[in-house]
Amino acid sequence: MPKSLLNLTVKKYGPDYIHKKIYDGKVFIFNNSNYINNIINIVEQYFIEIFGIEIKTFLCDKDNLKFPEKEKLFLKFQNKIKLCRNISLNFLKFLNELGLSSELVFMDQSSLRYSPQKGFRPFGKLIPTPPHRDTWASNIFGQINFWFPIHDVSPNNSIYIVPKYFKKKIENNSKQWCYETFKKSINYPSAPYTKIKIKDHDKLHIKIQKGQVLCFSGHHLHGSHQNDKKRINLETRIVYKSKLNSDFKPINNDSYGKTKKKNWFKNVISNKYLD
Repeated sequence: MPKSLLNLTVKKYGPDYIHKKIYDGKVFIFNNSNYINNIINIVEQYFIEIFGIEIKTFLCDKDNLKFPEKEKLFLKFQNKIKLCRNISLNFLKFLNELGLSSELVFMDQSSLRYSPQKGFRPFGKLIPTPPHRDTWASNIFGQINFWFPIHDVSPNNSIYIVPKYFKKKIENNSKQWCYETFKKSINYPSAPYTKIKIKDHDKLHIKIQKGQVLCFSGHHLHGSHQNDKKRINLETRIVYKSKLNSDFKPINNDSYGKTKKKNWFKNVISNKYLD
């Protein structure tokens, strides 16, 4: 296993350990959380409710749905995930398991992403994204990302992270990218991105099983793999309001956006936004 990747059982590590490792460029895979399994069960039930079939049937191409119908249903599905408080509360309980205090957690909405087979058209919001830092969009550099699939994914059907560029300046289009345009458009990228060529051996390829959670700094350059299989995953981001967040967070050296998206992050219990 690469030195930058730590495979850990869920327990109370505490914010000191998590912040120091994450902001040093380490990547976590967390295992064995009943709260993550609860979230996956909720998502699977929503899928049946909206599509009339199980996710495994959809992934095996055994449905009879046409593209326009899939597009419509997936947008409805994604919106239901975003608005589900039960998902947010279960994710907060997972963060509590790691030793994070509820009152200090400011969380983005949970987003569901669909990635089609390579060469096929995507549908819904959050189409597969070229290499990017999430912080190019939010301009909040103490952001921590969480990513987990609803089914097992291979290293070539997951996301990849590029540790080599964690502290390096990267050319990107954050000066031109517009969040308002993304909100109004279907096929507009969900984050600013870079067009630099990344060598395959510089990518951290990650195999994730159903129930595991990938955790990494939003400052890490990362992107989406596509192969001959579909993928459905959940993702969210948090900001943890502690002194460590200020002391150790990555330094901005290549984000050209002017606005910090503090209103993306809200405390689940108090409903207060990040200030």
